Parts: sequence; structure tokens; C-alpha cells
Amino acid sequence: MLFALQEDVGFGGLKTLDYINNILNAGVEINSGYYGFPLIYDLLVGTVPLKLHPSDRTHNWGRMLVRLLPSTDFAKKSAEMSALRLLADNPTIAMHQHIPKFQIDSAMNKFKGMFQGKDAVSRLLEQLHSFFIKESIRNLIKMPEVRKTFISQPQINLRPPESLSAHRLWVVPNVTDYSQSQFELDIQNCASVNIPAAQLKAFSRKPLSPINLGNFVEHLSRSQCGLPLLSGALPFDIRKNRACRTHSSESTIQRLTSDVRKYAEKTNAETIPTLIGFSPSNLESMQRSSEALHKAHSQLSSLVKALNESMYFDRKSLSNLMQRALAIATSDERSDKPYSNGMEGECNFLKFRLGQCSEREPSAWFELLVASLLSTTAEYDIRSLNPFLTSTAYKTVNSLTVVAMLTSIRISQTHRALTR
Repeated sequence: MLFALQEDVGFGGLKTLDYINNILNAGVEINSGYYGFPLIYDLLVGTVPLKLHPSDRTHNWGRMLVRLLPSTDFAKKSAEMSALRLLADNPTIAMHQHIPKFQIDSAMNKFKGMFQGKDAVSRLLEQLHSFFIKESIRNLIKMPEVRKTFISQPQINLRPPESLSAHRLWVVPNVTDYSQSQFELDIQNCASVNIPAAQLKAFSRKPLSPINLGNFVEHLSRSQCGLPLLSGALPFDIRKNRACRTHSSESTIQRLTSDVRKYAEKTNAETIPTLIGFSPSNLESMQRSSEALHKAHSQLSSLVKALNESMYFDRKSLSNLMQRALAIATSDERSDKPYSNGMEGECNFLKFRLGQCSEREPSAWFELLVASLLSTTAEYDIRSLNPFLTSTAYKTVNSLTVVAMLTSIRISQTHRALTR
């Protein structure tokens, strides 16, 4: 037993490594006379100096063996298991100077204990009970920590000016933060700047739907594509291995089994988008029939033509969207009526426009508009550059920028479809 370890085993060396391998190969059980409760308890309280490195803590070896207990022992409601759980989660109590130590009975005392109904383990559990109920020890007991949601520390933010027209020399184009998590697109606002609702619907579902994808793509099952159904069983079985009989290993295997089964069910039920006329059966017919090959060529030509027309339209739309967004953001296209704020307001507006021409006033650029979408204070970031940009006008700029980004993504999709 470990209680008779020699110094060379207790403080490192190959003998210690061999002993640890013997523990792992034989398995750990609560009722084992060799690798059971007495061994784990002595490791947790530091009685046995089992170390591979002088800086090792025996408490960590004890916690590891607790994790390797069979699921039946770990889930069992017993005084031994409760004591091991408590000491494993509370190293301060395990290393307490007054914690009871395991005392091995001599042959005569063990014989007497058989008639008195008390052995070394029973006596230790009684002493532990008296030790744990002490007020000073109860205050040290800590239950396992539950992971809490991280809350960021409060930040110090400088107070912005009360008016966007104040302190203009201090205005610098920037994005306050990049922590925006919710993005909205005002459909009615898009309609006011002549963005078709059909385009927005396509962006939200199938960006390439304007080319009538139904004329070029069909959805086939795995069998129609000549693919076998996926098996829902694990491709390996390691449950007979001793290391896989612990409670943590069994839960991991159950999770893997469930994940593989669900993945197979989902994949087998899915359909695979395929170009019309290019299914496995169609490809076989092309080898035998020139008519089938000509039909497939015509189909591809129609698809390439539709994609090129879509890309030409999108590139032209992207240019218009970018120019319109910048024009409104910089007041090249006014968002208010002239003299709506009187003569003084109109003079201030003309001063601002002259300041832009002389570069005394900052002007927005399209990359800044795109980056501001990620800011929680996007409206303030952009309107601070132009104090004459109304809230309604900013919403228009935001809508134009978002639609321009979606159009750019569709151009990339079209380009990838044409080049691959």
C-alpha cells in the first residue's frame, strides 16, 4: 500500500512514475484496499509525499484520482465520497493542521475492531464529522464555483459637447467603439431613396435570386447525387477500455454518440443544390449523347450571361449608393431646405461649407461610414462631423451604406460563381 512508500518513490524518480502507472492501469475504486479511499484521502491531506517534481502538490494528485473514480462510485451517496468531494474542492481545509489523519490499525487492533464494529475508516469518518461541524471549519467550506457572466469594468468617457456646432476645432473623425451587436435596416427609409423592396428581400434570403435561380439550380437528395447515407453510429468503440469507465469518460462518450447521430440525421435529410442538367445521371448521358452535351452548354451560357448582367447592374448600383451616401453625409446634397433656420442659420451653413473647402472642417469618407456601423454611438460619430446633418438624413446615410455593403457582398458572390 502507499502508506509504506520509500523516500525515493515519494519524492520522484522512475519508481514514482511506475507507481502512478500501476494506479491508472489497475483503476481507482472507493472500496479498493490498494487504490481506494485511504490512498486518495492521504493524498488530499498531504500525508503521503507522492511527487514527480519537488514542487508538486499531493492534493492535486488526490483530485486527479477523484476524477478517475467510476461513475457508480462518484454518484454514490456515501460518507467517504462526500468527504473526498469536500476536501477536493477545499484545499485550505485539506491542509488544515488539525484535520484527522488516517491511522493504520495493527494486527491486534484490527482483530479487536472486528468485534467492536469499528475499523480505521469508520473511526476516521467519525473524526471528520466532528472536525467539519466546528464553527471555525464550517466558515472555511466553499462550494464549487459557478461560472458567472463576465461584466466589463465601467469606462471613463469624456462628456461630449452639448451642441454639435460647439468646439468645432476639436472634432476628429473617429469611431467610438466596435461593440454594436444589433443591426437594423429601415425598409421605409430605403423606399424613400428608391431602393426596391425586392432587392432587400433578396439580400435577406437569396442574394442571387434576381437572376431567377430556379431556372438554373435544383435541390437533389443524397441518393440522387449518388452519395451514401451517413451512419449515425460512432466509428469506434472504446467503452471496453478501463480508462473509459469513469463518470467523466462515460458522459463524454454519450455526448459524442448523440452528436454523431444528430449530425447524420440532419445531413441525410438535407438536399444538395445542383445545377440543372448537371446531376450524376445527366453527366453520364452527356458521354453518350451530343444533344445532352449541347443542352448543358446552352444552360451554362445562359447562367454566365445572367451572372454578368447581375454583376454589371450591382457595380453600377454600388457606385451610385456610395456617392449618394457621401453626398448626404457631407451636405453636398442638402438634407434641409435653404433658410429653414433663418438668415443666421443659412450663414452658418455656408461657413461650414467654406470650412470643408479649406479643410478646416472634417469630411466623412465611405470607409468611415462602414466602420461606424459597428459603433454603439454611430449617429453621434457621423453627425459630429456635420452639425447640419439631421437625424432623418443620418438614417438615410446609414441605409445607403448598409445596402452598399450588401451589394458589395453580392458582387463577390457573383464573381466567385463566375471564376470557380
